[in-house]
Amino acid sequence: MHAFPSRRQMLLAVVLAAASAALIEWAWSGSAPPSPLARVVGTATLVLVCAGIPALVLARAREHTQRERDAALRSAGDSSALRDAIMDVTPVGFAFFDRNLRYIHVNAALAAMNGLPAGGHLGRHVTEVMPELGRMLAPRLRHALETDDPVQDTCLEVETPAAPGESRFWFGSYTRVRGSGGEVLGVIAALSELTERMRAEQSLQEHEGRLEVLTRSLPDYLWGGKLRDGRLRDFYCTPVIERTTGYPASAFSEPGPNGGPPPLWSDMVHPEDRARYRQSIEALAPGSEVELEHRLICADGRVRWVRSRATASARDLQGELHVGCVVTDITDRYLADELRQRLHDSFRRSAHEWRRTFDAVASPLVVLGADGTIHRLNAAACILFGGLDPSGQPLHTAAGTPPWSNALPLVDELRRTRGSLTREVKDPHFRRTWELSAAWVDEVGSEDSRIILVANEVTRLLELQASLRRSETMAAMGAIVAGVAHEVRNPLFSISAVVDAVEVTVGKRTELAPYLDVLRGEVKRLNHLTQELFEYGRPTRGEWVDGPIQGVVEEAVAACVLGAEKGGVTVTSSLETRLPDVRMDARRLFHVFRNVLENAVQYSPAGTTVRVATESVEEDGRPWVRCTVKDTGPGFREEDIPHVFEPFFSKRRGGTGLGLSIVQRIVEEHQGLIRLRNHPEGGAEVTLLLPAVCSQPAALPLDSLAS
Repeated sequence: MHAFPSRRQMLLAVVLAAASAALIEWAWSGSAPPSPLARVVGTATLVLVCAGIPALVLARAREHTQRERDAALRSAGDSSALRDAIMDVTPVGFAFFDRNLRYIHVNAALAAMNGLPAGGHLGRHVTEVMPELGRMLAPRLRHALETDDPVQDTCLEVETPAAPGESRFWFGSYTRVRGSGGEVLGVIAALSELTERMRAEQSLQEHEGRLEVLTRSLPDYLWGGKLRDGRLRDFYCTPVIERTTGYPASAFSEPGPNGGPPPLWSDMVHPEDRARYRQSIEALAPGSEVELEHRLICADGRVRWVRSRATASARDLQGELHVGCVVTDITDRYLADELRQRLHDSFRRSAHEWRRTFDAVASPLVVLGADGTIHRLNAAACILFGGLDPSGQPLHTAAGTPPWSNALPLVDELRRTRGSLTREVKDPHFRRTWELSAAWVDEVGSEDSRIILVANEVTRLLELQASLRRSETMAAMGAIVAGVAHEVRNPLFSISAVVDAVEVTVGKRTELAPYLDVLRGEVKRLNHLTQELFEYGRPTRGEWVDGPIQGVVEEAVAACVLGAEKGGVTVTSSLETRLPDVRMDARRLFHVFRNVLENAVQYSPAGTTVRVATESVEEDGRPWVRCTVKDTGPGFREEDIPHVFEPFFSKRRGGTGLGLSIVQRIVEEHQGLIRLRNHPEGGAEVTLLLPAVCSQPAALPLDSLAS
């Protein structure tokens, strides 16, 4: 195209031409008439001037038009470059097809999607580049050439050289292109890759399907929502809630008042648990969790126990907490726990009752395993083990003293015989005797056998038997001795009278004095023996009163002072002034204290001291009055201690051997105890125990003779 001179340029040319004509006219009018040559020249000049000026104007207009065209071409080139750049960097694939469906332009994105270079597309029919894809695109491109409405493929599944053997998914849009004259130039195709999104959607659908299957297969139901300012909103739950509560899932789909959870969310909670439940959930802090057990009232009225475990997330951009809760039905476990607790309580009560019954058995009882390990024992057996519980230990390591140390041979024998055995064992140190029984017990329907050991202390029984035999013997001897003493007393009286008569008749002759002294001494000894025989054989009867023994002890001490002074022995007493009363025959009890004191004085060497002390004590849960007499003599010989209470047993020259026998008999009449031992500091120690009247009389303790 050519540009015409502008109005300003035309006006300038006319002004120049008029000025030139005026100049020529002036030149002609002010001089002589020009010659014909001059006129020709002038006219020619005028013509040239008039013709050149428009030409100059036209030349300048042409130059300006050329510059505008060049600028337009450069702008078109820049636009094309910008278009190509945009086409190359966009992730959407673009292609331009002519009316014969040949590729005219392909951008880099579409070339990469196809897996072919862009030059491999240009000028080729769509079915030639990729036959399979071309057969799919050709009908769509032809349809786009026939209509002005865009043609779209929402999901085009293709296989390209870029990913052979793999299905890809595209979104396609095809639009017809017209020229400036309205003619159809071709079709533009825009293709977007949807493969990853389709795969993500498929994966999401699979996950949702798996999640739905998982939630339906779980016995627990889940609910969730958003918590803001202590209020729960946007409630949702899994359909499994219907299985647990009996309420349809649709009952929980509609929100409650003010957008809160459905009313059933809290209404189905037991009224006693409802306030605690709401407070625990609505007080959740960011990142915290809470677990509580509560009851639900189901649609059919049943009450179920559930455990709700709720967790809160951190606050989101809107300041809300996302809350998720898993609700587990624990009714069966709760009922099982209740049953287990009841059974446990029942077993505990039974075990406690069994233990109390087991401990109430007075005889020590031990249950052993077949290997000799101690499984159980009662309280009485624990006492024999020193107050310790040796359960779980082998018997041979725990049994250090009788009777358990004597049980080891029985256990070994039971392993061979698997029967029952009984042995009598003695504890020489404490002077105790036990009847030890052992039996092998096979558990019904079990291979776990047991050995039962029972220790019955028969010390007191043997003592009672010995006492009975002694009493019978003493009764028989007493009858004989009393008769003998009665018969002997008359001759002794006669002999004593004869001695007195001889002394009066003959006078005090020096040569007869030794004989008379011997006769009087023997008569006196026989009288003392006769008196003790009478005392030994006398049946038990007396005057019993309740009172303190202090006066009786002081009287016995006073009776022995003269004899002690003759032997150079000092008798000291330490008597409590406030002693409990005892039931006693004061005359016979005086005989006991005097006999014990006389023995202590006689066995103590000159210059020594005999100490007497009284005090109140408590033994075996009973109050006693204890009197202790300690001398500084040689003490008892160990082999003599078992025989000191036997009648006529005496190691003292001139002794009758009836003193301690009579003492033992009188003490037993008072329900008391007598103990003999050698004091660690030297000398013998005799201890007398008399029961206080504030306690009921009882059988003698088992260690009555313990040293």
